[in-house]
Amino acid sequence: MEFIDPPGLWKAPRYANIVVAGEFAFIAGQTAFDEQGNVVGVGDIDAQCERALQNLMICLCAVKATPQDIVKVTNYVTDRAYLARLVEARNRIIGELRTASTAVVSGLARDTLLVEVDAIAHLGRR
Repeated sequence: MEFIDPPGLWKAPRYANIVVAGEFAFIAGQTAFDEQGNVVGVGDIDAQCERALQNLMICLCAVKATPQDIVKVTNYVTDRAYLARLVEARNRIIGELRTASTAVVSGLARDTLLVEVDAIAHLGRR
C-alpha cells in the first residue's frame, strides 16, 4: 500500500488523504479545509462545495486519475437541502458522473463544515 498526502492539501495527523492499494485509490473525505486546516467559506455551502471538490481533484491528479476513473463516491452534507447544491457544483467542477453513489446527512468533524466527499478511483487505466 502507498499512503499519499499531496501538496496543496491539509495533512491530517492520523490518516492519509489517499491510500493506493492495488489498482484502486481510496480518497479520504475531502472538505473545505485549506492547506493549513482552516475551513474555507464558513457558512457558505457553495464555497465549501467548490473547495471540497477542488481538493478531490488534487487527490485524483496526485494518482494520475481523472473523474472518469471514479467508481464510488460518498457525499456527506449537514442538511439535506445542500445535496442539490453539491451535485450542481460537482457537475460543474468535475463533470457529470455515472458511478456508484451514496448520500449521507450527518454531522461532520467540525461544526463549521457543511460538506464532505470521499471517493474510490480505479487506477487500472493509467
